[in-house]
Amino acid sequence: MKILIACSETEVTGYVEKTLSIQQPDWELATTTSGKQCLEAVKNGNCPDLIIIGIKLEDIPCFNLIETIRDDSDIPIIVLSMDRDSNTLVRAFNAGASDYIAVPFNKAVFIARLKALHRRRTWDMPASEKRRRESPITE
Repeated sequence: MKILIACSETEVTGYVEKTLSIQQPDWELATTTSGKQCLEAVKNGNCPDLIIIGIKLEDIPCFNLIETIRDDSDIPIIVLSMDRDSNTLVRAFNAGASDYIAVPFNKAVFIARLKALHRRRTWDMPASEKRRRESPITE
């Protein structure tokens, strides 16, 4: 699975990267602190399977970024935050987030949630899209 982490909080990004590299070493991780770079990844041909967005980004507010992604994509988006306030959670879901996880989190539950979101998206994907994603790119 290819995962893009977009977050300017290095402590949060490091925690997620460490968790994923230990628990799922075969997953491909990319990170950015920029919402614009996140959008570029979604709009180019190398779109990740899942995006993890931190509440704080250096250039675009988190909720605006989610709404912009939702204009063109149904890619699963998880919002990560140290904020456990229910108003923030509701704003994330209203913007189009697929899930909201507060840091620190239970590592096994975190991995299970990522797998569940990826699995649900794969179930909803047309067969032609599944074949395209599973076949190696040759040029």
